[in-house]
Amino acid sequence: MKENAMKRISLIVLCVCMCIFYACDQKQITKLKIMSYNIRHGEGMDNVLDLSRAAEIIKEQAPDLCGLQEVDDSCLRTNKIEQSSYLAEKTNMTGTFSKFMDFDGGEYGMASLSAKPIISTKRLQLPDGIAEPRSAIIHEVQIAKACTIVFVNVHFDWVESDEGVSSRLNQAKVLTQYLNTMDKAVIITGDFNCSPGSTTMNYFNEQGFEFVNKGDDNLSFQGESKAELDHVVFRNTNDVKIKAIRIDLLEEPVVSDHRPLVAELEVIY
Repeated sequence: MKENAMKRISLIVLCVCMCIFYACDQKQITKLKIMSYNIRHGEGMDNVLDLSRAAEIIKEQAPDLCGLQEVDDSCLRTNKIEQSSYLAEKTNMTGTFSKFMDFDGGEYGMASLSAKPIISTKRLQLPDGIAEPRSAIIHEVQIAKACTIVFVNVHFDWVESDEGVSSRLNQAKVLTQYLNTMDKAVIITGDFNCSPGSTTMNYFNEQGFEFVNKGDDNLSFQGESKAELDHVVFRNTNDVKIKAIRIDLLEEPVVSDHRPLVAELEVIY
């Protein structure tokens, strides 16, 4: 009898241990919608200044996280509007502006919007571009109850010369050096001002970042010389894995000289 009782206890202990192990080994999955949009300070290809058009596009897409480039803050050319605050209010998201430089009575730079709780924000100064200063917005974002990632919005140097190539690479290096100190899964989006096969994008690949391939419909800049300049890249950790589900460039030929980029990602943690 005593031997049978011991066997039953051992079996119960084994079952409990297996249940605990199984529960610990289970992974959670959450979907994440990322958007990037160079809004050209609200001036469309029809030369009409109307920021509400960009706001409607963002609101309709309802991204979790959105990187915006070419954003004015209280500039005369855009009627002294704080554009990041305006877009945050219209989309019911949290807005963060990062200044590149003083411009036209106000400031010019970039902004990020978040529908998720922001844990921390870093406005990282990057090496100056050939024509303009540059910075990056780096958020730690809680995308689920037990998962925090890093979301980065960039707008690298736009100059096409060899000096511009070197400038973009230096900006990418300073950004990556900072991200390497954070030990978290990272998503970077924005206007990289370079193509997938460029020196800068190859550098991100060497640093462990994966590029989200857009397929054949990949030309995000729709000015005079169309080009693929807007991207999403991500880097995993041992605990958090990111997987690309789909990515689209929206057909919006008027609102800006860039098409809105929307990516759906899966985060496993």
